[in-house]
Amino acid sequence: MALPVRAVVMAGGRATRMGRVEKQMVNILGRPMIKYVIDALKFCEFIEGIDFVTSLFTPNTNRYLEEEGFRPIVASGSGYISDLREYLVRAEEGLYVVVSSDIPTLRPKHIETVLRLSLVHQEEYLVFTIPYDMVKGLSSSPTIIDVDGRQYQPSGLRVIRKLSGTNLKLLAPLYIPLVFRELGINVNTFEDVKRAELYLMGLEK
Repeated sequence: MALPVRAVVMAGGRATRMGRVEKQMVNILGRPMIKYVIDALKFCEFIEGIDFVTSLFTPNTNRYLEEEGFRPIVASGSGYISDLREYLVRAEEGLYVVVSSDIPTLRPKHIETVLRLSLVHQEEYLVFTIPYDMVKGLSSSPTIIDVDGRQYQPSGLRVIRKLSGTNLKLLAPLYIPLVFRELGINVNTFEDVKRAELYLMGLEK
């Protein structure tokens, strides 16, 4: 990678669909969900460091990360994009892989794939999706987006290229589809927690 690569884990949401619990701290097979994301990033060969963007609404997450040896960056909690912008304003030039904290099926191969794709697509802002017909039924309350007349589900992975002197607006991403069906397990409800556990135990394909 020509630019230094840093991971940014977004973990400051209010999880309104889960009764405003700290979603990333919900246990999946006895481990906080965010731990699966941490482990995937730790074993990715391209990642030079990990930052965590949290908020005032996630005190338990902040405490957990500090116990794990990280120093979370506490944003305002105004929303995913707003919190990400707060982080990027202070970030140095480099390549940033942005990861949602609610993907317990995340593995190093997923991160390495999107980073390799970012070398092909040199745009400033890439958002990786999965064709919805591939993952339909994996999540009980998925987010669905329309791209050129086709339905997709966000994979929870983005890549942002920040160069010196650029003003990142994050308004018009290039959407790139992936074929990793497992990334369609996006945990938004407690029903999704059960589905994620079944998948991780190899009981649901």
